[in-house]
Amino acid sequence: GSEARFFSFADGEGDDARLSRDALKSLLECTDNFCLAKHWLPDSFVENVYKQYAQGDGISLSDFARLERDGLLLEGKLDEYEQAFAAMDIAGTGLITRECLGKLFAGLGRVLSAKELDRIVDEADVAHDGIDFADFLGLARTHLELRETLRYLETHPTPDAGLPVDLSSPEFGPEASLGEVTTVHGEAELNAIIGNGADAIVKLAFTWCRPCKAFWPKYQKYAQIYKNTRFLKIVGNENESCKHYAREVLKAKISPMFAVYSKGKLVETWHGANTGRFIGNIEKSLESASALAPEREVAVAADPVLAPATSR
Repeated sequence: GSEARFFSFADGEGDDARLSRDALKSLLECTDNFCLAKHWLPDSFVENVYKQYAQGDGISLSDFARLERDGLLLEGKLDEYEQAFAAMDIAGTGLITRECLGKLFAGLGRVLSAKELDRIVDEADVAHDGIDFADFLGLARTHLELRETLRYLETHPTPDAGLPVDLSSPEFGPEASLGEVTTVHGEAELNAIIGNGADAIVKLAFTWCRPCKAFWPKYQKYAQIYKNTRFLKIVGNENESCKHYAREVLKAKISPMFAVYSKGKLVETWHGANTGRFIGNIEKSLESASALAPEREVAVAADPVLAPATSR
């Protein structure tokens, strides 16, 4: 257990046992199952932890218990970390690229600013020779949750080409992706798009929702009709960020649900796969959509599937 882990690195016995700075570094770099053959934690990180928890002549067992409760211990088995690392080492070079790391964060619902991603890469790359496996362990401690990452990589074994690298990616520009639907993977990505002030509509769906799937082809066609409005889609059970948006922001109880944004503000929401309600609400709420009502009428005449109806 944790006590055995403490005493295996500490000097002294019983209540007098203490962890020195060097012992703390070794302990923090190991799990119960493995230690790497080289040191990989930055000295600055270890020093900050030591200063926070040490009292007097080192870290006691009670200090260590507090450190453990605060989640600073590395957990998991070596093969789990190797599995996660291998999934991100697309080229097989033994290194993770900035692009791949940015896409991983995006897939987990956190699209980072270019500056923040650069900072994380710089901090993780201890030897400034690329993010190797040892550097990845540091990321797992400070910025990634192993279980969440493994679950994500099980369903996404290679980086999704449609994911952004960071918030400076071209898909966040006001004129980007007009005429088509952009799938977003978290609140940071969504907020970056609606934050530019352009008119936008968000379709909230869930993987189990049949009406959501049935409405999807229509939604894609409406994106082509209302070509001056940004059409977005978010899957409410994809990750914790998407769940938070569905539960806390939209307070969704029925899907599909739609949210309209203009000038960065939420202006209208409704739910249900109802074409008449969709057309009426989007044209009522957004000038960019109402201005294209004549074009919509022509499109509906050519494709009756798009016509206002009272279907579910």
